[in-house]
Amino acid sequence: MKSEFEVVRYDLEKDDYRSAANYAEKRYMGSANEYKKRVMSNAYKSLIGPLAGKRILDVGCGTGRGIADFASEAQIAIGTDASQDMLTIAARKLGGQLGTGFVRSYAQQLPFPSDYFDLVTTLNFLHLFSLDTQRGMVAEMKRVVIPGGIIILEFDNALQGLLLGMCKRWLGRERGATPREIRYVIGNGCTVLKIYGAVFPLVWRAFHHFSGLFTQVEKVSYHPPLNRLSHRVFYKLRKDLSLLKS
Repeated sequence: MKSEFEVVRYDLEKDDYRSAANYAEKRYMGSANEYKKRVMSNAYKSLIGPLAGKRILDVGCGTGRGIADFASEAQIAIGTDASQDMLTIAARKLGGQLGTGFVRSYAQQLPFPSDYFDLVTTLNFLHLFSLDTQRGMVAEMKRVVIPGGIIILEFDNALQGLLLGMCKRWLGRERGATPREIRYVIGNGCTVLKIYGAVFPLVWRAFHHFSGLFTQVEKVSYHPPLNRLSHRVFYKLRKDLSLLKS
């Protein structure tokens, strides 16, 4: 599938971070990674709330991290990704669960009608791209969600641990975004309802040894000022009702 868009290609042939073959194993397996995943999942699921009867789209779904959380409750749960290999792994994970589906597409040009989904999410995805590309992707998410509908965006945080995030950014280890850059990516036509942080920088690697305790402690980062200092930030947006077609 050729494209004029900015693309980060994940497939089975890659031997670096773009490898679809071991993507989930590297990021979500092992007690430390499972702890981190649980903390992030708690944050975005708390922002989303009940899904019964809702149509949800997960953009850049990868191997199905988000869809696996949504499929059992939502009326319809659709995942999109530009990588066929990633979609194949995600579909295998869900096992043909009723009401779920996967569509190969670019986030900059979603193949869905306007004002269709009740909820659109994108998790661990936007930071891979330039700010202008992120802005175009979020514009598409705003297009396909209904007026009054919800969008959940996950960002790597440039302010994590005060100076830690900016050091990582300067060294090229991560591409965290500042609040000003995130505001640019979000653009107009929606309201920011809540901002949650997730995962205390560095110390999460020790916290996983006592996950039952610290997954609860981590919830303090849902609130200011810690929501601005965590490793990840989740933005809950509501599409303006003024965009309702007459």
